[in-house]
Amino acid sequence: MHPGVTPDAPARVADAGVILREVRETDFDALAAMRRDTEMQSLLLTIPEATDDDAVRAWIERRRTDAGGGFRVIAEADTSAPVGYAQVSQVHRRNRCGYGGIALSRAARGRGFGRAALWLLVDYAGRELGLAKMLSEIRADNAAALKMNYAVGFKPVGLIEAHFRDTDAVHDVMLLQRHLTETGS
Repeated sequence: MHPGVTPDAPARVADAGVILREVRETDFDALAAMRRDTEMQSLLLTIPEATDDDAVRAWIERRRTDAGGGFRVIAEADTSAPVGYAQVSQVHRRNRCGYGGIALSRAARGRGFGRAALWLLVDYAGRELGLAKMLSEIRADNAAALKMNYAVGFKPVGLIEAHFRDTDAVHDVMLLQRHLTETGS
């Protein structure tokens, strides 16, 4: 577990002015900017092979059509402007579990959108995708993401040592889980 970051009882926050919605063509520039942000992608445990327009379009389509999974834009509720994305992937239908996570643009951070969007994703995974459990892998040095996931009810399963190699370093990764049948989800 990350020093100083511990799971507490989940405290549901009021709607922070965000929604999850389907991807629109007009979202391309915002999604492409996040996909091209190498620091963000490293925190998301991925290093895209290519980030030209065709590669970004292919990534969006892959995420949108992931069998059993889900890919949604996190948008401001009042304007529907994109501020990030949420996804559930690697869904195992028989076990009713999948890996979920969110990404927020740099401009959207610190405004309460992340926690609200993660609550929406938990709800979406349970209600829309029929999952009973969501898993999340988070770099052990990403204290903000760990704190947010703990606030939404994720619990640590363990530390996976030297699990993710980005362009500069090898990182330990925390594996978290959240049962979606708990009260409030």
